Amino acid sequence: MSASLISSNPGLRKQLRALLEPEGFTIRESTSVMHAARQIRRNRFRLVILDLDSAAHGCHDALRALKKASYAPLIALSEKDHDATVVDALDHGADDFIVTPFNPAVLLARIYANLRLPRPVAPPPPEYLVNGPIRIDPQRHEVRIGERIVAFSPKEYEILRRLVVGRGEPLKSKEVLRDIWGAGHVNDNQYLRVYMSQLRKKLEPEGLHSAISYSRQGYRMDQLVES
Repeated sequence: MSASLISSNPGLRKQLRALLEPEGFTIRESTSVMHAARQIRRNRFRLVILDLDSAAHGCHDALRALKKASYAPLIALSEKDHDATVVDALDHGADDFIVTPFNPAVLLARIYANLRLPRPVAPPPPEYLVNGPIRIDPQRHEVRIGERIVAFSPKEYEILRRLVVGRGEPLKSKEVLRDIWGAGHVNDNQYLRVYMSQLRKKLEPEGLHSAISYSRQGYRMDQLVES
């Protein structure tokens, strides 16, 4: 099972990872709610845990953004145990509220209780992922550029898919390397340089090779207009 963990507190993230990984959870950590929401939209998580104290200036917005991104149970954590804080969190999208520091056995029991509850079926992914003349069929793993079907290797396809989904926003190199090549390759930036070069070559016949750019924030694809 996959779980999204959002907190700027490294000690809390470490504690939750140590608790959940032995239970079979695959953990994706984020320090930013907006970054986590993008991850959640791209991947189907079974569980979302938000440290409310990390979103002290925007708890309501954080809860709404995460709930909009996924139907997965949303567990809110906070050291504030006032009734008003609990009610406020539950009213704005949290499915459960746990006061920190927590009893590990109680937190696990509450997580599994939430996972057992019936949930709405997640909306199906869009039939096509589109950016200008680029159209990706997620079911067939097929890429069409204009009227032409272009062959991409599995890794090329996955990188292109992420660029199209996050068009206009930087794609962090370490995230891509970890997700596609594994945690042991997060510093192998040459892998990405090679694959980005290959992607640009395949986009070049349509005049789109310059649509992928690089900055210190990462690789990004322009928001394209269909010709």
